[in-house]
Amino acid sequence: MDYILGVDGGGTKTIVLVTDTKGNSIAESESGSSNYKSVGVEIAGENISKAILKTIEKIDSVEKFTFKSACFGLSGNDFSEDKKIYQKIIFNGMIKDYLNPSRTIICNDTRIGLAAGSDSKNGIVIMSGTGSNCYGVNEKGKEARVNGLDYILADEGSGYEIGLKALKALIRAYDGRGEDTLLLKTILEDLKIGSIEELVKWAHSGLFFKEKIAAIAKTVCRTAKMKDKVSIRILKEEAEEAFLSIETVAEKLKLEKKEFDLVFVGRVFKCEKYFKSVVIKNLKDKFPKINLIPLIRKPVEGAIKLALKLCNSLQY
Repeated sequence: MDYILGVDGGGTKTIVLVTDTKGNSIAESESGSSNYKSVGVEIAGENISKAILKTIEKIDSVEKFTFKSACFGLSGNDFSEDKKIYQKIIFNGMIKDYLNPSRTIICNDTRIGLAAGSDSKNGIVIMSGTGSNCYGVNEKGKEARVNGLDYILADEGSGYEIGLKALKALIRAYDGRGEDTLLLKTILEDLKIGSIEELVKWAHSGLFFKEKIAAIAKTVCRTAKMKDKVSIRILKEEAEEAFLSIETVAEKLKLEKKEFDLVFVGRVFKCEKYFKSVVIKNLKDKFPKINLIPLIRKPVEGAIKLALKLCNSLQY
């Protein structure tokens, strides 16, 4: 039996799916982050290998095999140098014997997100989770991507940016330098922290600091529903940043007056009233022919779709 491999390597976790050549699911596993910029090359490699090997163990196959085709959608795979690093991670590890380099796609995770949500020749995906990213392709095959260069350089419209702004607003309110906000109460409640002194220790301790700050976005959304002006303002600002990313990609691909799909990915879009609705209103005002598509499938299914497409094209 022939197998197809799909990998969704995100900044928080890595999800692996194996299917048959018709796309029917056979086995799935997950592990930690595979973004080498966040966790380092060694840990990223370990997490990718771990998730794939765990999935292979679930396959009822007596003989060792090579995947018919594979697709790795990887967070942090932004430039040609990144791709070289990921190639070394993937093809120099414990999993290399399962892969055929000529039948393996290594791309950014935005590409598999778009593939999972849309079959349109004109499409854009906006990701607003722990981090943010925006990618698109048009009917001529031209690609464009903006944002998504991690929290230091470009992560606007993300859970991390929302969480960081909220923490700063909390401290400004505590000091008396800024506007009063319910965040001073709700963030401490949700983190189960009793004082600002404890908050300082929390902020400067532990691993996965991006993830824990991004998780505060959920508290900001809850606090916005309590009519907190600071929370509403933070969410509106970051929603406008997400819109700006989409607008910029659409302009680069010359999609302003054309019909195109926009796929939403990421937990920040669960904040319907104060984030998602702001993005949607701006989009409808700017792009009358846009099709708004919330992602229902898992992004890893987009990786399978791209791997199957590669497999089928090589058969002819």
